[in-house]
Parts: sequence; structure tokens; C-alpha cells
Amino acid sequence: MHRRPLPQTIVLFADLRSYGLALYLVFGVAAVIVAALVYAPIRRRRQRRALAERPFPRQWRRLLRDRWVLYRYLPSNVRFALQRQLQVMMSATDFYGCNGLQVTEEMKLLTLAQAALLYQNASQDQLADFPHVLLYPNAFVREGDTTDELGLVSRQRHVLLGESWQQGRVILSWSDIVQDLRRLDGHSLVIHEYAHQIDGYDGAMNGSPLLPNETVYRRWTKIMQAAYEDLCREAEWGQPDIDPYATSNPAEFFAVISE
Repeated sequence: MHRRPLPQTIVLFADLRSYGLALYLVFGVAAVIVAALVYAPIRRRRQRRALAERPFPRQWRRLLRDRWVLYRYLPSNVRFALQRQLQVMMSATDFYGCNGLQVTEEMKLLTLAQAALLYQNASQDQLADFPHVLLYPNAFVREGDTTDELGLVSRQRHVLLGESWQQGRVILSWSDIVQDLRRLDGHSLVIHEYAHQIDGYDGAMNGSPLLPNETVYRRWTKIMQAAYEDLCREAEWGQPDIDPYATSNPAEFFAVISE
């Protein structure tokens, strides 16, 4: 049966209607995505505030006092801020045991308590996620390519106590964490590697963490560069008070002085 074609105006109206529905759909999806992006930080901030305001568990306080020497010397206001931040980090940090290590709540608590010293004054708006923690029982071996002064590349094995990756991952040796908990000599593997994470929040691990504005950044750079150069000169003439490893580069300088 022969059908008469629809008038052109009707076809055009149908096309416009379909286009309008598609446009509404696109705008609707975009609105949902924007709303989710806007609400996510607000929701995260509320959740973290609720976690921080919970009563600090007695068994945690007892464990910190018994196992972490530095905790006993912290001023009460610092200890209070640390406890609030620690409750947030305990809830928001993923741990993975490596080489057969079974990660316990005690291991998490003693590790993150040290990291919380660095994070206790950080704005929760800046901290979308805390780094994942890969915990080894002891020092671990990492294979990688090394380039010498002549540009020759060789494959080498390195024995490491810790690493910090830009992708939000911290790798630590539990046996060395235990040693650090017992002493007050300015060495802390956890603080060192977490300092690298804080340094990298602006997109680069270069010794300059995320700062409020350009004026503060310029001042920070001027002061830190002068201190770094002073330490390098000291290291050339003898043994400085700060670990000479800090002279490796500005990023390591920031991590070592954080310890």
C-alpha cells in the first residue's frame, strides 16, 4: 500500500522534539555529575568531622602510651589534635600486608599515629584520599634501572626501608617502624614517607607542598632553598646535625627535616 510522505513541518517538529529530549538528557546527566562532584567533598568533610569527634578509645590511648615513646612527651593540645586526626585516618586508610605479613589494628594504629602528626593541621578539603599503605615485615628489595654519569643504564637491586609513590601509595618496613617507636633520635620512617605524600599534593614531589597562595610559596621557596644550601655546605665540611641524606635533593630535604 502506498503511503503519503509526512509533511516536512511534521518531520522537522519530530526531529526537534527528539533533539530536545536528547538535550534534556545530556543536561540532566551533567547536572547529576556536577551535583555529585560538589556534594562529595561536603559529605566527606561531614563524615570526617563525625569521626574526629568520637571519644578516643581507651585501648588506643593505652597502646600509644606504652608503645610510642614520643607520645608521652607531646603537649596536651598536640595530643588531642593527633587523636582526632588519627580516628579519621584509621577509618580512611587501606592497608595491605606484603610477604605474608598479617596487618593488625595495632600495626595500623602505631603507623598512622606518626603520620597524623603531619596531617593534624591539614584542611580536610585538601585531603580527598589518604595514601594506601603496603606494609612489609622487614626491609624489601626493589629492582630498577639506574643511569650513571655516562648515560649507561643498568639493572640493580636496592634494599629499601620505605618508598612513597606519587600515585598515593606508601611502602613501609614494619620492623623499622617498631625501632622508630622506641627512640627519640629524629628518625621516623613513617613521617619521612608521608612527608613525601604531602609534598606531592600539588602534583610534584619537589620540596614545596601545597601552599595557600603565591606569596607564601615565594617565601617558602626562599627560606627552604637557603636552608638547603646551608646544609649542603655543612655536609661538605663535616657531619651536620641533620641526616646528610637531606642533601640529596629538595624533596629529600623536606622529608628529612620533617622527621
